[in-house]
Amino acid sequence: MGKKNINFSDHYISIIVLLVISFFVSYSYFFLQYGIDGGLILANKIKYPDFNSPMVFYYLNSWTSIHQISYLLIKLGFSVAGASKFLMFVSTSFFSFGAFLFSFSITKKKNLSLLIAITAILLGKNFGDTDYPSLIFSEHTYGMMSIAFVTFSLGLISNKNYFIGFFLLITLISIHPVIGAWLLTISLASFFFLKSYKYANPDIFKGFTAGLILVLISFVFFYINSIDKNSFDQSLFDIYLNYWDGHRIVSKFIHYEYILKTALLGFLTFVYLKIKNNDKFNNNYIHLYILLISLFSSLVIYFAYKIFPNLFPEFLKIAMPSRFIMLHTFLGWPIIISFLFYFLNRKFKKINFSRVFLIFLSLIIIQNFDKIFEIKNNVTLNFKDKYSSKIIEFVKKENFDEYILTSSSITSNVFKNTQKPILLHTESMDFIPYHPYLVDNFFDILSLVYKINNDSPPQINNPSLPDDYVKKVFENHKNGDWKKINTKYNIKYVVTPINWELNLNLVMKDSLYKLYEIL
Repeated sequence: MGKKNINFSDHYISIIVLLVISFFVSYSYFFLQYGIDGGLILANKIKYPDFNSPMVFYYLNSWTSIHQISYLLIKLGFSVAGASKFLMFVSTSFFSFGAFLFSFSITKKKNLSLLIAITAILLGKNFGDTDYPSLIFSEHTYGMMSIAFVTFSLGLISNKNYFIGFFLLITLISIHPVIGAWLLTISLASFFFLKSYKYANPDIFKGFTAGLILVLISFVFFYINSIDKNSFDQSLFDIYLNYWDGHRIVSKFIHYEYILKTALLGFLTFVYLKIKNNDKFNNNYIHLYILLISLFSSLVIYFAYKIFPNLFPEFLKIAMPSRFIMLHTFLGWPIIISFLFYFLNRKFKKINFSRVFLIFLSLIIIQNFDKIFEIKNNVTLNFKDKYSSKIIEFVKKENFDEYILTSSSITSNVFKNTQKPILLHTESMDFIPYHPYLVDNFFDILSLVYKINNDSPPQINNPSLPDDYVKKVFENHKNGDWKKINTKYNIKYVVTPINWELNLNLVMKDSLYKLYEIL
C-alpha cells in the first residue's frame, strides 16, 4: 500500500528529476516573455517621452504581479532573456509538479505518477484549444502562468499541502485577476455548497490569509504606479469590439472534441467520488470538488455564451467567459490516466497494472523520441551565443527622447532588446477591452500612421496588423506623410525587416534589419 501523500523531504529524488526535466523543457523554448515588458517599464529601463502612446497606459494600468516579478528580476540584474527563461522555468515546474501531485492523489503510486507528469510535460499534451488557445509553452505569459498556477495549486491541495496550495490559489488573483477571481469563486462555492467550512483544515484559512496579504501588497504597488485615465468615445469602443476584437467575437462553433474530453473528465471524477462513498465533506477530496464544480460551471457558461450571448452584460463579455473551460486543459490527461489506472487496478486485482501503465507510458515517450531530440537540440542552441544585430545595439545605446516604429513581426524583439518605446505594438492590440479609455488614441494612430479607417481592419476580428499590410503602407508614405507622423507622435527611428524600402533616410542595415531616421 502506497503512502497517502508525497513528502518532499522523503521523495527528494523525484523532486530533483522533475526540476531537471522542467529546466530542460523550459530552456528548449526561445520565447521572450511578454510579461517582461511591464517590468522594463516599472524598472525605468524603457522611458516614454509623453502620453501619446497607449502602451504606457497599458503597462502601468494593468494589474498583474507578473510585471512586478519581472521588475524585481530586472532590478536583480537579470537580462531580458534570463528573466524570460526564469518565468518559463517557474511555469513549466508548476505544470510538472501539479500533474505529479494530482496523479499521486489518485494512483498512490509514486513512480507511475512521476512518469505521468514527465510524459505530459515532455510532450506538452493538453485537451486542445477552444475559442481561447491553450497556452502551455508560450511567450504569452499571462495565460500560460495562470493555467500553471491553477495546475500547481490543485496539485498541492490534492497532496494536503493546504497552506501553500491555497496561498497560490489566492495569489492567482494578482497574476491574472479574471482567472484568480474565477478560481476563488469556485473554491468558495465548493466550501459553502457542501457546508465543508465547518470541517476544513486550519491551514486552508492560513493560506487564504497569507495569500490575501500578498495580493493587497501587489495591488498597492500597482495603484501607486498607475496613471490617470482619459474619457473615451463609447461608439469607438463598440467599433473595436465588433470589428477588431478576436477573443470576444461570439462564434456558434462548438468545440465538440474538447467538450467530450471535459465531460469524460467530469464523469470519471464523479464516479471516483461515489466509489469513495464521499457523502460528507472530507479534506481528502477538496481538490476534486473544486475540479468538478469548475468543470460543470465552465461547461454551463460555455454553452450559455454560445447560445444566448446577448444575456451576458458587456463587462462579462470583456472577461471572456468561454475561457474558463480551458483551465483544466493540461491537468486533464494526467487525471484521466490516473483514474483509468485506479478503476482497472481496483477491478482486476490480480493484474499488475502499475507495471502495465509504466510500460505503456514509456512506449509513448519512445514513440515521440523526435520530440525529445528536438528538446535536446533546442537546449544546445539556447546555450550558444546568439546573433547580435548591430542595429539593435545601436538603437539601444542611442540617447534620445522619441518613439520608434517597427513591423509587427519584430516588435517584441525590438522593444525588449533596444529598450526604447514603440508607439504602438501592432502584433497584439487586444488590450483595448481592458482599457477602453485608450480607444480614441488607438484609432488616431491607426488613421495617421497606418492609413486604417476605424471599421476597416486589414483582417476582420484580428487585433494585429500583418507585416505585408504595414510594409505596403510604410513604403507608400511620402516624405510629407512621415513629417506629419513625426510632428504628431515624435518618431525618430523606423526599424524594418531587411527587404523593406522606405522613403526615408537609411541610417544602416544588417543581415536582418534596416534602420531609417525621420529628419
